[in-house]
Amino acid sequence: MELVWIPPGRFRIGDPGGCADERPATAVTIARGFYMSKFEITNAQYAWFDRRHDSRLETGDFLQFSVEERGYPVNGPSQPVCRVSWEQAMAVCRRLSARTGRRFSLPTEAEWEYTCRAGSTAPMSWGYVSRDFARLANLADASLRRVDTFAPWALPSGAIQPWRPAIEAVNDGFRVSAPVGSYVPNSFGLYDMHGNVAEWTRSLYRPYPYRDGDGRNRTDRSGPRVVRGGSWWDRPAEARAAYRAAYPQWRRVYDVGFRVVCEE
Repeated sequence: MELVWIPPGRFRIGDPGGCADERPATAVTIARGFYMSKFEITNAQYAWFDRRHDSRLETGDFLQFSVEERGYPVNGPSQPVCRVSWEQAMAVCRRLSARTGRRFSLPTEAEWEYTCRAGSTAPMSWGYVSRDFARLANLADASLRRVDTFAPWALPSGAIQPWRPAIEAVNDGFRVSAPVGSYVPNSFGLYDMHGNVAEWTRSLYRPYPYRDGDGRNRTDRSGPRVVRGGSWWDRPAEARAAYRAAYPQWRRVYDVGFRVVCEE
């Protein structure tokens, strides 16, 4: 596992022009630097924790016989792990801590957005949602929108209309998750902060203004946990640096994985 040093700093969490739960935007200070995993945790790395885990595949559009017809694998060794719960991700952090003597955890919402922005005040670390993201991130694109036909079944063209919401003018090359590190990193040297798979944070889903000390980052409480970054299923608007989603901490979501942080 490669870690990247993240220096301390100050930024505004949230987006005054974004969704209701992204407001009000609040100035946050990251008082201490920390390390963050350079890539999302892969299936191969997660196997160190649980060899039985299978990220499985995403179903296709047509007959269900061969692997390709059944769907598209997301369980390759260099693809990011998914279908892991927040509880499982935290268990990995505890095992890493015990093994290394360092304190590993999931990033808080503030740590995640700070590292995603990497100094940018725009919606994406590279600028605006309208930019061609083909080299920048694995998001909902023409390859996701496409409805496949398969020989020898020869599904007639147009028999199933494209139905997945996507940006058809962009093709990032992958229908589902890509091997980690397939796109350009942000200014901190972190890969796939937008897209590929969404990522668990340590934080409970609570309204803004964001406050580190209000209990939202405690791990001994139960409730929906925030995921960030969007996935290959999401268009850029749902993968913005400030965009928030949440799931019960026990749920194993088809397009949600994680990365870890380590204290200085």
